[in-house]
Amino acid sequence: MNTVLILAAIIFAVIFFRVAKLLSLRSRLTLRYLPILGALELALWTAIIFWTADLLLADKQYYPYLIILLLVVFTLLLVWYYVKDIIAGFIFLVRHNPLKGQVLDCEAVKGTIRVIGLSQITIETSQGQWQRVPYSALVTQPLSLTSQHTLAPGETVIKVKLLGNVDPGYFTRFVRESLALSSWCVTAKPITVQPDLEEEGMLRISFFMIDPAYLTMARNQIVNLAERIMTSETESPEKKT
Repeated sequence: MNTVLILAAIIFAVIFFRVAKLLSLRSRLTLRYLPILGALELALWTAIIFWTADLLLADKQYYPYLIILLLVVFTLLLVWYYVKDIIAGFIFLVRHNPLKGQVLDCEAVKGTIRVIGLSQITIETSQGQWQRVPYSALVTQPLSLTSQHTLAPGETVIKVKLLGNVDPGYFTRFVRESLALSSWCVTAKPITVQPDLEEEGMLRISFFMIDPAYLTMARNQIVNLAERIMTSETESPEKKT
């Protein structure tokens, strides 16, 4: 009977926290609760281990020593879990000297650095999602940091991929007109749309924004605009003539 209870508790914990994490990752509003969820998961697994030891070994003579050993092991693991990211963060900061606004590109994540913390770094991905990445996941990986000084002050660059059947000239004029009519683009500054030299098939859209806080909104609008053009059956003016 005890074995059945233990297995049921383990299955419940695995399913519950798996579903809870997936739901938390779906929205930026719920993403902030992910660290709390991780702490609750750690507490539950610790409780299950001690409960299992109590059910199966409570009548043994070495039971008090076993509990003390488990407490020592869990304390050491908990300390190492937090300290390792702080140590990895110190190594990462000394080695790479990251700055807010730089683009971090590695196998684990790619995005713009928004927050540089003590044990983790916060990245904004191309989809506008903010993702916390522990330094221990970065310090052993090859990565690149694109300096924020490669762009002019206030300049914004957004990349989109076009399908082969879309006329680049038509898309370029459409994007320029849309940006010129937007409320967050500085129309007195140049708006350029040109092929990206680093990624084949990508277009590099460069413009200047009134306020960097509009970056996510601007990116979403341009991506949606590109998708509408690519999925539209309306031909460009050149094709119609």
